[in-house]
Amino acid sequence: MSEMLSIAGNSDREWPYLCHMLHRFPPPPDKADTSFIASKTETFAKLKTESLPNQRTVLMTGHTLIFVLKGVKLLHFPDMTVRASPGEVILLRKGIYVMAEYVEDGLDFEAVMLFLPGKLLRSMVAHSGPRENGHSGARRNDSFVVFPSTEVIDSFKKGFRGYFGASLRGLDELLPLKQREILLLLLEGPQGDRVRSFIRDAVGDEPADIDYVVSSYLLQPVTIEELANLANCSLAKFKRDFRERYQCSPRAWINQQRLAHARMLLQNTDTPIAGVARECGFDNAAHFIQLFRKAYGVTPTAARAEIDTM
Repeated sequence: MSEMLSIAGNSDREWPYLCHMLHRFPPPPDKADTSFIASKTETFAKLKTESLPNQRTVLMTGHTLIFVLKGVKLLHFPDMTVRASPGEVILLRKGIYVMAEYVEDGLDFEAVMLFLPGKLLRSMVAHSGPRENGHSGARRNDSFVVFPSTEVIDSFKKGFRGYFGASLRGLDELLPLKQREILLLLLEGPQGDRVRSFIRDAVGDEPADIDYVVSSYLLQPVTIEELANLANCSLAKFKRDFRERYQCSPRAWINQQRLAHARMLLQNTDTPIAGVARECGFDNAAHFIQLFRKAYGVTPTAARAEIDTM
């Protein structure tokens, strides 16, 4: 691990997992937004810029390569915080993360997020070769790999930065080549074993454990389709496997668990109703109130009032 990377443990109290809004990357293609590089059918990359410190919860719907160009990026995990500056490269598996950007030395924060679709990573497995001595640089289900950049990688990211805002012909043909180029450069570099393991684990044929996926994202406003994607399986298979395990549809079971957690918050905190809804994965307070009343026969406000009079 490079000297420019520091990891510090977080207590549960410090874990900033719940935010008011869940931002999704990559979004649908939008060629009018010059902070993205997109074709008619695919979003390839995002140029992230901030002039002030910022923190948000992000759902990465695809595996992502991150180059920090200026400033510092913090990735918050339940048991640690990873700090990366322009000297590091970050490979991030799809999932939900709390990300923060910090400005240093009077510079705006700037980073390139290069999205790596599963079909691309699967095509790279043949090039990644066998793991040496049965060891991998990253354990299966690791969320990230961070390693020092190299002169070759620095040259690539500097050149790729110039693509944003440029008028490019043949984008549909060019950008997949650039995605493939950077992966080949990473595989041939000093951290090739770690990249090789990341690719193989990220596109593993086995679906992720449903219990793990559901418990990890239960209180986040994700859709059933997004949960299926995070579990590496089709929507139909996810629904079928879920029903076999829980004897209930995913939406019904998840709403039941979220509403039970909401009732606990109403009984034990002074959090406003809209805040309770957000903390329990409901991004629409009116819908939350409707579901709560249907489940418990009273509104959240009335349920809290009952506790206050006891």
